[in-house]
Amino acid sequence: MFLWELKDKNHKEKEELRNKLFDNRLDILEKVKIELVKKIEENFKDNIVIPYGTYDWLSRVYPIVILKNRDLIRDFVLFLKNELDFNYLNYITAIDYPLYDLMHVVYEFTCIPIKSNVDELAVEHLEYKVNDNLTLNNNYTKRIRIIVVLDRNDLYIDSIADIFYTADWHERETYDFFGIIFKNRPENSPLKRILMPDEWQGFPLRKDFFHERIIPHPFTEAYYVVKKVKELTDNPPIKETNYLYKHTKEKNDSINIKNFSENSQNPENPGN
Repeated sequence: MFLWELKDKNHKEKEELRNKLFDNRLDILEKVKIELVKKIEENFKDNIVIPYGTYDWLSRVYPIVILKNRDLIRDFVLFLKNELDFNYLNYITAIDYPLYDLMHVVYEFTCIPIKSNVDELAVEHLEYKVNDNLTLNNNYTKRIRIIVVLDRNDLYIDSIADIFYTADWHERETYDFFGIIFKNRPENSPLKRILMPDEWQGFPLRKDFFHERIIPHPFTEAYYVVKKVKELTDNPPIKETNYLYKHTKEKNDSINIKNFSENSQNPENPGN
C-alpha cells in the first residue's frame, strides 16, 4: 500500500505515516548495509577498511569499502558478481590527491534483482508493518562503492573489462583523464585515449595539470576590462535607458510593415 492510496486519511495522518516510512526505510537500509559488509569481511577481512561512522558512511544508504591491496581487485569484483549478485557496473573513475601523493580509483556497482520466472528486470521489496492495519513497502536496489588507493608514482591496477564488459570504456576514460594504467586488458581492446586526441600531452583531470591555453592572464585581462569600463563610463554610447526596447520595437515594426506590404500583394496566401 502506498501513501497516495490512503484516501480516507487526513493530511496529518498521512504526514505521520510518511515520517514513519522514512524512518523505517533508513533503519532497514542501514541493516542491509551492515549485513552486506559482514559478508565481505568474512572473505576479505585483512584486506579492507570500512569507514564506519565517517561522513561518507553515514551520508549514504550503501556501503563504502576501501580495498588495501590493489592486486585483489579482480578477486573482489568476482566475489561481488558471483557471490553477492552485483550484476551492474555503474562507473569507474579516479580522484587525485597530489598533496598526499595518492590517487583513488573508484568503482561503483549495483545489484539489480532479476525475476526468476521471467527474463525481466525487477527490484526487491522491503516490507514492514506500521500498525495492525497498514503495511508499507519500499523498492530498492543495493549498491556498493569500492575505493583502491594508489601511489601517484605507481598508477597500475588490473583491468576488470573481461568481468564487466562496460568496464572497457570506463577504464579508457579513467586512463585518458587521470593516467591510471589498467593492466591485462583484452587483446582486442588496448588501453588508449577515448575522448582526448591521441597526441594530447598530459591528463586533464589531474590537479596539477597545466595548459597555457586554459590558464587566465589576470593582469592583461584586468587592464583591458578596466580601460573599457572607463571608456564606456566617460562616453556612454546611448543615453536612452530604453534603447534596447526602442531598437527592438523599431526592428519589429519594420518587419511587420514589410510583411504587410508583401501580403497585400498576394491575397491568396496572406500567411506568407
